[in-house]
Amino acid sequence: MSEELEALNSLEEFMGELPEKLDKTPYDYNTYIRWIELLRRVGDIESMRVARTAMSSRLAVPEDVWTEWIHDERSREPEDGLDDVAKLTKLKDLFSDAVNEYASSSMWQKYIDFVKELDDSGHNSVRVAAGEVFGHSGFVLETLEQAASATKAHYRDSQAIWLQYKNQLERCIGKASENESDRNGFVDKLQTAFLERLEQPHTEIEDTFNMYSEFVTKNFADSEYESRMVYATKIVGSTRTKCSKREWLEDNVSASGGSWYGFSLYIDKLSREKQTDIQEIFCLFERALVQNYCYPEVWDEYITFVAFSSSNDSSDALRVASRAIRNCPWSGKLWAHLLSLTYACHGYQYAVDIYNSAVSTHALEHSMLEYSYIAIALISTERQEYQASKTETADAEQLLNVCNGCIDTAYKLDTSTADPLLRLERCCTFIVTTLLCDETATRKLWTRICKARSNCTEAWILSAEFEHIHGSIPNARGVYHHAAQRKLDNPERLFDVWLTFEHVFGDQSAINKAEHFINTQRHLILRRTEREAINNGTAPYAAPWAGDTEILAAAGSLKRTHSSATYDPTPNLEAAQDTTDTVSSRNSKEASSANPAAAVFVSNLPTSYKETQLIELLGGARCVDKVELLRDQDGSFRGQAKVDLKSTNALVAALDKNGFRLENQHISIHIFKKHYQSTRQVSVMVKGFSPETGNKKIENVAKAAGGFVRIRRNQQGDVAHVVMRSMGDAVRAASALNGCIVDGHTLEADIPDLPEESDVSSTKPAKVATQKQQGTAQNRTTTSLIPRKMAVPSRRPAKRVKIAKPNADILESTRKDIANEPKDGSHTSTEPSTSNKKSNDEFRQMFLKHN
Repeated sequence: MSEELEALNSLEEFMGELPEKLDKTPYDYNTYIRWIELLRRVGDIESMRVARTAMSSRLAVPEDVWTEWIHDERSREPEDGLDDVAKLTKLKDLFSDAVNEYASSSMWQKYIDFVKELDDSGHNSVRVAAGEVFGHSGFVLETLEQAASATKAHYRDSQAIWLQYKNQLERCIGKASENESDRNGFVDKLQTAFLERLEQPHTEIEDTFNMYSEFVTKNFADSEYESRMVYATKIVGSTRTKCSKREWLEDNVSASGGSWYGFSLYIDKLSREKQTDIQEIFCLFERALVQNYCYPEVWDEYITFVAFSSSNDSSDALRVASRAIRNCPWSGKLWAHLLSLTYACHGYQYAVDIYNSAVSTHALEHSMLEYSYIAIALISTERQEYQASKTETADAEQLLNVCNGCIDTAYKLDTSTADPLLRLERCCTFIVTTLLCDETATRKLWTRICKARSNCTEAWILSAEFEHIHGSIPNARGVYHHAAQRKLDNPERLFDVWLTFEHVFGDQSAINKAEHFINTQRHLILRRTEREAINNGTAPYAAPWAGDTEILAAAGSLKRTHSSATYDPTPNLEAAQDTTDTVSSRNSKEASSANPAAAVFVSNLPTSYKETQLIELLGGARCVDKVELLRDQDGSFRGQAKVDLKSTNALVAALDKNGFRLENQHISIHIFKKHYQSTRQVSVMVKGFSPETGNKKIENVAKAAGGFVRIRRNQQGDVAHVVMRSMGDAVRAASALNGCIVDGHTLEADIPDLPEESDVSSTKPAKVATQKQQGTAQNRTTTSLIPRKMAVPSRRPAKRVKIAKPNADILESTRKDIANEPKDGSHTSTEPSTSNKKSNDEFRQMFLKHN
């Protein structure tokens, strides 16, 4: 009782979900099997009939399901209940559908047994009802004839059914002994059956020939025996040759377990023979489908062969295509066959109905590739209608709409299942370009295609070829340039096609630009590949370690070097070993020292983020050497940090986390670059502007003076510092900014470093000389990251000296004094050396001496 309740509960739950399942996936085989199984558990035979009927209307029913179905229907009716014409008709239809689904010898045998049961029934009413259902009393012979014809090409399994057919004919001959005309008719029929059987290769060919000899002896005069046997002997001789060829082919099929590979070899061999019966090949296809009904390639070859064999009549191929869809509804190629054959047999509107059925039942939504097959078939039928129609304007618009509609439907599906050969895209663009002559529409199509399939190399190449043919060379070059920056599935193919294009149509400058750009993209691809390998754990190195550079240097010492005196091809292994030992001894000391080039600047961090969390984010202690959190004046964390990493590999891994989401905000990670500021730069302080005034307006005024570097504001926003390259640039910028009106406010510009009590023209040379000395002493001054602090030059004013123009000897003496100054930058003072310093009196004496 509990099992029945459980089955009822399961059935109730399943039936609640069934309508939605059948609406979304009407071709789901497992859904129907589950439905039937639950109904069987509760014993609802009537609902099982409904479920099986629904299944057979959509899908091909396998042989075991047909057997169960027939058994359930038979179990409902006792033997004496078979006289009901309606119920007997249902059983007969079930058997007919089962044997038409697959040419299975076992299913035909079950059908024969059922028919014989009706004929041998002890109830006359059953035989009468059967005769009414089948249309005549000779239904047994008719069924056996159909079975023998359907299974005659089964090389090893057909003899059993044929013998039953022969025995039934002999039984009919015996019953018609009193009616000479009927008897002669059955004898002629058996004579024809024997000759057809002798022409058909089968394993029992010798037994069949002996039975034919007995038949001729029994039913014909002795004078006819020799002529009939001579004719039969010729047929058997040819059939024996065929049997010898087919024996090893049958062995191959048996060895392959009935796989399609064994049957395909069989069919290919028979197709090349000149005298092969086409019906035998058809039967081989049917034999193959019994065990390989779920393989679309088998149905595809079968449909193609039938359509080729009966090119004038597509009805046979259409029937095969309809069966194929019921077995493999997920195959777009089979749907395309069905649509094309329906168009050939019934016209355009019926073909459109096939397309709508495939799309509405969601049969092809799993793959863009499968959908493309039926879409191409629809476009092909629309194209044929356009070419056959006289109203070109309306049909041209309809054809363009069909192309765009198919592209729209295709790109709603998963692009990872797209056709790598772009069959649908090629078909649409070719038709629109060549048939409709609409280059604008084609260009829009290629734009959509490249946008939807941005990683498909072939799409970009075809788009560039279209621009080259129908556009211009610069347009094609622009497509190649844009495509090279994408993450393509085969970038090297694009690079090769682009370079070939430039060598054919471009000049040397274009070739050089393309090669340089391609090399840059190759480096970026390599970096991205390494980063992905590190993230996926498939990199050749598990974790970054300190000392990698030194180890590589040691390995580099093993390279052979050429000498003009001698050449020793043996590497210096001892020196390499010493170097490696030295590196190993230093690893422990240098493991904690960060690579100065492997540092990143992290910003937009949550203010609650801790140093330990940041270390864990960037790879842990094995990757991070030092973290410096940047804080405001009050000591609060400003969400920015400088992180020193232990190796370049750790740097690559850290940069890959740029844009990582933390607490509803995306962090920014970039390579840390130390900001160097030359002492030659001079800052101009600007005041008096409105806080709403943007830096760009002040920058435009300063740029007019030349030598502009950058502009900075204080935190209050009321003072701006315009940094110029030199004192002269700063003086011109200050002159331009001072008194300038911006947003209704008059600016005040001043140079804080300008010497007091001196005019600009006289202080400029001294100022520059002082900065040169500072540059010699310090070269560059490294400043902190935020804010960038300006290096303030010396405020000591230069002396103004009014002297006459010196002659050549004075200049030469001065040059010697300057040349004697130290060049190693060992002194750090900004004041000139006392040994080279000359007073005004010394300059006056030198002038009087030379004059």
